[in-house]
Amino acid sequence: MVPDWAGYLRFRDAFAAVLDPRLYTIGWLDGEILSGNLLLWVGREAAIVAQIRRYPTGAMDVEGLIAAGDLEEIVRDLIPAGEAWGRSIGCVGAIIESREGWARVLAPHGYRVHQIALRKEL
Repeated sequence: MVPDWAGYLRFRDAFAAVLDPRLYTIGWLDGEILSGNLLLWVGREAAIVAQIRRYPTGAMDVEGLIAAGDLEEIVRDLIPAGEAWGRSIGCVGAIIESREGWARVLAPHGYRVHQIALRKEL
């Protein structure tokens, strides 16, 4: 997938605002998008970034990493586009690890809490 750099730049500041700067820099995200290591879907008012998560069995999930912009467009258009792309390359699922609010928003679209992550600041 060739990155839509101009589309990415429209949402770059919004992506930067939701990144935890202790863990990820916007420069890192820029490089991953440009290199094609991360996948990008851009709409009129929103964008999402994803990657392929590979499991030891060979199974794959399309993994949503970061989203910015209009929530309705993300849920209605961009996530389904990412799911369709994942399905087309043989992914067995889609996964989003994010804030709790996404569980409520995506439940009507077939997403269920699979596991939880516990993190402690050191």
